[in-house]
Amino acid sequence: MPDRNSATGNKLAARIAAIAGTVTVLAAGAALAGWLLDIPALHTLGRDQVSMKANTAAGFTLSGLLLLVGSMRPAVLRSVLRFALLTPLVLLALLTLAQNIWNVNLGIDEIIVAAPSDWVLTSSPGRMAPTTAICFILFALAVTIDHWQSTVARAWSRIFATILMLTTVASLLGYAYGAPQLYLGIEGSTAMSLQSAILFLLLGVGAIWMRHDSGFPAMLIEESAAGTHLRALLVMVVGTPLLTGAAVAAGYGRFYDGPFAIALAALSSVVAAGLVAIVSIIMQKRGQDTLSVRDRAIAAATNGVIITDHRDSDQKISFVNTAFTEITGYSRDECIGKNCRFLNYAGENPPEVMQALRDCIRNAEIGTFELVNRRKDRSIFWNRLGLAPVVNNDGTVTHYVGIIDEFTDKKMQEEQLENALAEARSANSMRNTFVRLISHELRTPLNSALTWVRLMEMDDSIETRVKGMQVVANSIESQSRLVDDLVDVTRFASTGVQLESVAVNFAEQVRMAVEELRPVIEEDKELDFKVQAHDYSAVVDPLRVQQITRNLVTNAHKYTPSGGHIAVELRADGRDIVLSVSDSGKGLLPEEIAQVFEPFWRATSHQPGLGVGLSIVASLVKAHDGRIEVSSNGPGKGSSFVVRIPRDSAPEHRTALN
Repeated sequence: MPDRNSATGNKLAARIAAIAGTVTVLAAGAALAGWLLDIPALHTLGRDQVSMKANTAAGFTLSGLLLLVGSMRPAVLRSVLRFALLTPLVLLALLTLAQNIWNVNLGIDEIIVAAPSDWVLTSSPGRMAPTTAICFILFALAVTIDHWQSTVARAWSRIFATILMLTTVASLLGYAYGAPQLYLGIEGSTAMSLQSAILFLLLGVGAIWMRHDSGFPAMLIEESAAGTHLRALLVMVVGTPLLTGAAVAAGYGRFYDGPFAIALAALSSVVAAGLVAIVSIIMQKRGQDTLSVRDRAIAAATNGVIITDHRDSDQKISFVNTAFTEITGYSRDECIGKNCRFLNYAGENPPEVMQALRDCIRNAEIGTFELVNRRKDRSIFWNRLGLAPVVNNDGTVTHYVGIIDEFTDKKMQEEQLENALAEARSANSMRNTFVRLISHELRTPLNSALTWVRLMEMDDSIETRVKGMQVVANSIESQSRLVDDLVDVTRFASTGVQLESVAVNFAEQVRMAVEELRPVIEEDKELDFKVQAHDYSAVVDPLRVQQITRNLVTNAHKYTPSGGHIAVELRADGRDIVLSVSDSGKGLLPEEIAQVFEPFWRATSHQPGLGVGLSIVASLVKAHDGRIEVSSNGPGKGSSFVVRIPRDSAPEHRTALN
């Protein structure tokens, strides 16, 4: 933001037009008072000088009020007053020109005759000079056009004000060097008075400074090398010749002759130009040194630097440093003139982040944002973008500087750490689940076996021994299956699945597994096994194919109530063999389908087993380069598992348990 000195300069600049208007009104009022009170000193500067006419003083009063009105609020009142003041001013100037052109008296010369009857004018108010009338018209045009809100109108307003100032400067030089031709203007007409020339110069300055925030005024008060240079040039080039001319006029004819005065004025201009050149060279050298240091510092920066033009509606890029091109892969020419959005892909950054970024730019704030950007090769990089506005001396944002800090590696490390923590938490949860399930699954059959052993010790009857031995055998078999599942899960998780594939009849392996389970299942359910007529020769691991079938059918048996139905079907589909196991059991919810192959997950907690059967199936299918799908129509409507295994699975394929 601007510092205190530049802010003070801004306030003064904003008041220059009002100051010029106030001085003009006071000077014009004094001239009118001089005519009314017969005090020539108030409307004539010195003996034998041209006096300011009464109607000219009235014109300056209107003009000064126009400058004062320019800073008024509200805008509607300002427009009304501007029109009310411009109308008589323009009419006064036009009628004066008409009088001079056609040499007639339209009553404009006696504009103050409406004074009270007891006021006696001791001399004629006289006629306004035509050059004075033209200057009033130039001022009226400058003020009127300045009211239009466009860059072209503002430029023309300042052109008219500059012409006004040059015209009056010529008159001032005429008075300074004793050259009446410069202030007489038109031969045979009234001359412009010295007072009028001074006030017109003041009006021209006020008209230009009505909009101090753009153009020459903005450059002049700018706290930069250009502003300092312009202020030095203005004082030297404009002030030195004028002061020299005033000195020449003061001593003309007494201490030196005309040629010497001309030589002195010329010498002063040469000295002023030389001083400006020296100052320009010094400032340019300092500016180049500063820019060189800045450029080297920016070029050496490891962070990317990007500057956008905030004055452009599309916020186009105006500068990028070498680090930016290295980070993004784009060259400078590919970046300049584009909007920064070319680094983004739609939807990759959260909407709230993009909205916060847009709000930061709109409100001219400083902000930091983490964004996902794309390099030229379309690869992703993480960008911590720091934004800061660049403002000029009046607080207007002109550019935005962005500092790009790429932290892709750090972001990946953070994500890896988060994933590791998540895996650790998952492993810890799985361990707790595993311990709970193992303790339950081991305790139940062992307690049952131990109970019957105690009974057999107490009752030595044949019936008790037969039933007890059967229970003990079932418990041992249950523990054996549990141990086998644990061994598989442990081996799959650590070393992957080891297949021992051979050429076999796939259908025969499935049939063996189904028939092994049929006696148990058909105690209270229906079991159908259908094999479509086809060649089922394949290179697979036969024991693993049986394990896949056994686990799928056992799972269907667990979750299908008494009287339910289980269907096993085998068919061929091109190079794949398709095994499907469907049941009429409890079914699955959509969220359960997404979890069904996770280790230790069970649809209901009261079912026996560790919940690893389906996860083992998924790993074995994947090891055969196959795939498995599960579907369900909802709770109570059963489930269906479909396995596709290629005929020619690799015999030494390994895959880890997921």
